[in-house]
Amino acid sequence: MHRVSALSFVLLFLHSFAYTQFNVKKSKELDLSLFKSTDYQFSVLVYDVEANSYLHYNDSLINNPYTPASTFKIANTIIALENGVIDSANFLIKWDGVKRENTKWNADQTLNEAFRNSTVWYFQELAKKIGNDKMQAGLELLNYGNKAIGTEIDKFWLNGTLKITMQDQVGFLTNIIKRKYKLAPYTYECLLQVMKYNLSYQYVVYCKSGWGQQGSEDIGWLVGMLIKNGKQYAFSTLITTNDYKKFDMATLRYRISKAVFDGLK
Repeated sequence: MHRVSALSFVLLFLHSFAYTQFNVKKSKELDLSLFKSTDYQFSVLVYDVEANSYLHYNDSLINNPYTPASTFKIANTIIALENGVIDSANFLIKWDGVKRENTKWNADQTLNEAFRNSTVWYFQELAKKIGNDKMQAGLELLNYGNKAIGTEIDKFWLNGTLKITMQDQVGFLTNIIKRKYKLAPYTYECLLQVMKYNLSYQYVVYCKSGWGQQGSEDIGWLVGMLIKNGKQYAFSTLITTNDYKKFDMATLRYRISKAVFDGLK
């Protein structure tokens, strides 16, 4: 199998976007008033790749930097594959025996299982195997968020060091859709394999959720790519709240996103 050695992939538009940036005046606003609540705020940003146009709901959060939390597993997977740390969706890491609150994490995990279960310890092990230098190089070349890893190689996407905006998430995913990163073909294939999510028979979704803390707020993400009626989209859904116990944020991310997807022509 061909592999690009030690992150030799390059971003063709490293310091600029390979697409038009969001402009609220040129974007169509989505009607998601059904989901409005005093318990949380949320925004949605959708980029139509072919039309080079946006749809959005509530632009107030779109350019604010937030912790990516587990959505960083997309980038972590790319960097691990490109550096030969893992070689397939079946790459197994043995459970360390430490019992964690999420019982799905308390077992040996393949990449496919760890991505689906959002198994934090698995991706922390990948980050350690990648190491600081190659991880930093990966973030720079992917132009991912603020590209800051700080001093904790296994926590920077969780503890607030690394931050990314909704606009940046959509840009990153758009470059994956357009294959603007010079990655080994198998990297793209493996990434799409682990990201595929069965949300509806009417369209195909590749996505990753995330849930993190930033100051007094809880941050809920769902980001990814969508194919519907032959059209490709990159999307980012974000929820912020000061009291996540008042509602089911884990489910709400998907409900909001699915309402958007169902409405796309």
